[in-house]
Amino acid sequence: MTPRLTLSYGLRYEYFGVQHNNNANLDSNFYYGPGTSLPAQIRSGSVLTVPNSPIGKLWNPQYGTASPRIGFAYDVFGNGKTSIRGGYGISYERNFGNVTFNLIQNPPNYAVVVIKPSTVTNSNAGPLAGASGNVALPPTSLRHVDQNIRTAQTQFHSIAIDQELARNTVLEVSYSGARGIHLYDIKNYNIPGSGNLYLGDPIKDPVSGKSALTSLNSHYSNDNNRGSNGDSYYNALNVQFTTRDFHHTGLSLVANYTYAHALDDLSTTFSETSAGNFSLGYTNPFNPALDHGNSDFDIRHRFVLAPIYMTPYFNQSKGSFLGRLIGGYELTGIFTARTGTPFTFYDSTNNASGYGVPRYNPLTQVTQHTFKSIPKGVTSTSNSYALTGATTLPVDVPFGNPLLTVAGFPQGISDLGPYPSTMTARNTFRGPGAYNINVSISKSIPIHERVNLELRAEGFDVTNHHNLYIQGSQTDAANYSGNPQVFASKGGVTGGPNDERRFLQFAGKINF
Repeated sequence: MTPRLTLSYGLRYEYFGVQHNNNANLDSNFYYGPGTSLPAQIRSGSVLTVPNSPIGKLWNPQYGTASPRIGFAYDVFGNGKTSIRGGYGISYERNFGNVTFNLIQNPPNYAVVVIKPSTVTNSNAGPLAGASGNVALPPTSLRHVDQNIRTAQTQFHSIAIDQELARNTVLEVSYSGARGIHLYDIKNYNIPGSGNLYLGDPIKDPVSGKSALTSLNSHYSNDNNRGSNGDSYYNALNVQFTTRDFHHTGLSLVANYTYAHALDDLSTTFSETSAGNFSLGYTNPFNPALDHGNSDFDIRHRFVLAPIYMTPYFNQSKGSFLGRLIGGYELTGIFTARTGTPFTFYDSTNNASGYGVPRYNPLTQVTQHTFKSIPKGVTSTSNSYALTGATTLPVDVPFGNPLLTVAGFPQGISDLGPYPSTMTARNTFRGPGAYNINVSISKSIPIHERVNLELRAEGFDVTNHHNLYIQGSQTDAANYSGNPQVFASKGGVTGGPNDERRFLQFAGKINF
């Protein structure tokens, strides 16, 4: 627009079509039936092949996937040393892989049978065992892509100020934000007790008089719904300092600090990053907002320092003896330090289905939320350590819905809520921080004008430092009769002794 202001803008449109098979009779999905509420529509719904479905497709298409972009760059003083840059855009991501491909497991061409403890036998055929003839098929588990699934969308925006401090030296301060809408999720709509809670089914079986938990649709076992109710926010302030060949000393440097906060109700489609992985998807499938909290990958502070030093000696006389001997060295390193990642404390005391596991419900207010270190003098032979401050956690009060009381659960089951207001929020606790140092040194030896020999040594985690990682399997208040504990292990995310340790490697190569 002017010599000092540049704009870039555009619009992209891309249609993500509905998955389909050449033979439509091989495609089947669960479709909602009539009803004034979602639970009622699930009860009246059924699995149909595409030609027999009410919409004639596996799911309804979405056509409004327009992606506008706009950005600007402004030279503030016109001298090329101070700039302001910013932009806004929308991007989309089609659904993928397991989210839709597992539709092949639906009836009538396929069936997944959930074997419950009451149906386990000594036969490899399990509940399908029989002496002869036909065996009735138990209710099957569904892979249900919501017929109204939307295309995942992210709106992102940023602004940055860059200032040249000296030749080849720049300081940048920037803000980046992102808003995720209709992100892909998973949840089980057909949990035992959902029929009693949402549709008023009686707990007592009118025929046998026994206690009975009902699901929304008795024709199927689990209804593993793949939908698009995920929601996320990300905001970050970033400060970066860069310099190249500082005052001709051969030193280059990148230093970067980020202060950020990530919030969502589900961090990945299948919630596989959650410590302990106690629930598949949301705590309550009908109320995703109940899980709104810190993201599994929410790291508030991160600092990275990456120096590169190349010996400036004899750069113009590499063919000389001194040039070959003293010149051509390069020393690099990366130092990374960050604060800890969040985790959730659960309580499976009254959970009956393995879904909808509630969170820790403390007797009194929690004052200790961050766990950083191992108490002095504590040793362990099992690589498991109770972290400092863990004993300050209050005693847990197990939750159960008194309206859903059945044999074995005198307090009622906890699978569906409604949950108490004192229940801790998702990812309200935070584990220890971590740091790592990697270095390398290389020597380039000229052989010919266009050929050189490079010798290289690299060290990963050169200080042999073992960071602490929360043991997700221990984050269940049901494991403790008194104060819950927070346990961590050294050396890796999986807790293994060899996941995080010093590695050295050496290499030689010819460049031509």
